[in-house]
Amino acid sequence: MVENPLTPRPRVSRWLLAGWMATAAFAGYRLMPTADASHTHTGWDQRHVATIHGNNGPASGGSGPGTQDEEYCIMSETSAMPASSIAPFIQETLTQLSFDIVWDGSADWRVDLWRTQKFCNEYATADRNRIELEYRIRESWASLCGGEQYACVTAMSPVTDSSGAHQHYLYMNAHLKREQLAALATTTRARKFINHETGHLLGLRDPDYYGHCMHSVMHNDLYASLGCTDPVWYPTTSDFVSVRSIADRTN
Repeated sequence: MVENPLTPRPRVSRWLLAGWMATAAFAGYRLMPTADASHTHTGWDQRHVATIHGNNGPASGGSGPGTQDEEYCIMSETSAMPASSIAPFIQETLTQLSFDIVWDGSADWRVDLWRTQKFCNEYATADRNRIELEYRIRESWASLCGGEQYACVTAMSPVTDSSGAHQHYLYMNAHLKREQLAALATTTRARKFINHETGHLLGLRDPDYYGHCMHSVMHNDLYASLGCTDPVWYPTTSDFVSVRSIADRTN
């Protein structure tokens, strides 16, 4: 893996998750059914960003991210897709579409996403290491993600939750391929990858076996090899249920 010259996040990655990802539009209320929720990590090692359990504003008041909110930055390592061209699209996908199809605001705003003012690689190491989430774009992540076709998520700095019942992660990165985002005119495909990887950042998992399919951006038609045919590109009510269960978790 080629790191930024600033050598950010000098932490040991404890886990790696790789897989195909995908994205479509829907409007309505964010309902919270109890059935058919997509599945999450359980047990001691729960692979989600640590701030998902709380929400607060800045200590000095006013607007802006608090210590329990999720700041995210974006960077590109390919001249074929500058960060300036893809960053507004990622921000729109995560926070600016209809409320019922964006991750921002999930779990009673315990998922509270704030894009940083600069790109990831424009920060000094100390400042960059305070940003919870990174979206990194490159031509290929094959050496990191386990294959030429894959995007993936990595997590760093495991810490014990305040409940003492599970471990989660202070910092997480989504590694996306330029090809997956390149056809922005076909916006649903690009959004599908962004939303799927964000689901991993928040603790959701891929299908485990053939036929393990549901109406979820985590179990959509990018897993056709496992029998999944749903073309959904946005987080569904089942996904929101699962993220809420993670945010509520004390075990």
